[in-house]
Amino acid sequence: MAHGIQVHITKAGSRAVAMGDVDQYDFVFPSGQPAALLIKEQRQAERKFAKVHKPFFSPIVFGTYREYAEALLTRLRGEPSSDDKKLYFSVDMAKLVDLMRAGTRWSDLDHEPSLDNGNQVLVQTPDVCSANSAATYLGLLAFVVNGQRPPVDETEALALADQVKPFLVGQGLPGDDMSMQYLAPEGRGLAPVAVFYEHQYLAHQIRHVRQNGRSDTNRVLIYPEAQLQTVPEYIALTPDGDRLGQLISNDPALKQRALELGFRVFEPDGSLSAGRLAEHLDSLGLPAPDSGVSDTETFLPPLPLLEKMIERVGGCR
Repeated sequence: MAHGIQVHITKAGSRAVAMGDVDQYDFVFPSGQPAALLIKEQRQAERKFAKVHKPFFSPIVFGTYREYAEALLTRLRGEPSSDDKKLYFSVDMAKLVDLMRAGTRWSDLDHEPSLDNGNQVLVQTPDVCSANSAATYLGLLAFVVNGQRPPVDETEALALADQVKPFLVGQGLPGDDMSMQYLAPEGRGLAPVAVFYEHQYLAHQIRHVRQNGRSDTNRVLIYPEAQLQTVPEYIALTPDGDRLGQLISNDPALKQRALELGFRVFEPDGSLSAGRLAEHLDSLGLPAPDSGVSDTETFLPPLPLLEKMIERVGGCR
């Protein structure tokens, strides 16, 4: 209320927002570019107000537990981690796909003590029909399976969707918010390895330090080596919504709040950097993840093809 704006929030998955009626809202804030593009194209086709703000960004990550990360990376790399305080790991997605394709179970992986989980090695996601993180993970899998390139036509896209579908539907009924399941006290049983956004994990660590005086070393992150940045797009649908978007993007106090929630904010020159986030984490005694911008980049399929793949995998209506 410091700026005289009262905000009421309706929570929904990014793709669910994009496929729904947004006329009753002043703004929408999808988590990634595919859903945002759907909304912008629809607004443009209907010649309706739409103004975009991009205040911060966050990579797609896999949240897991230390013993799962150690067992997985020991199998994929041949050597365990010797640092029991390390919070951030990376994984070769091609090797992970091979492991999942082979039907390997968590209990098959070497770890002492052994993992008490007979389920197949899979990364759990929310519903691909409604959540941007799941759709992004689908695109990442397709990119890896297709030899580090996105599909170029519908035939190729649908064939790839059929190949990666078992990795998403094999988890059973998807959850709504994987970060909440992963961060729950019983998270090991709910979501031992889950897809969500880096900022959700970092916000947990920031809270943990403030409440307990130390980091949560039981929970760790795994980053796909071919990084995939997700840039949430705040789309103002009315002039009032645009005013709020400008505040979120430019107000110093709100930028600081974004850092406290684990987001990477854009630098003054508009570049992607983790500099300010690293400084904030360091002030709390937390290690900072890498920049998240690697030499190898993952490219999602063009939106029309990604939509076809989502519908093929999820049976969306």
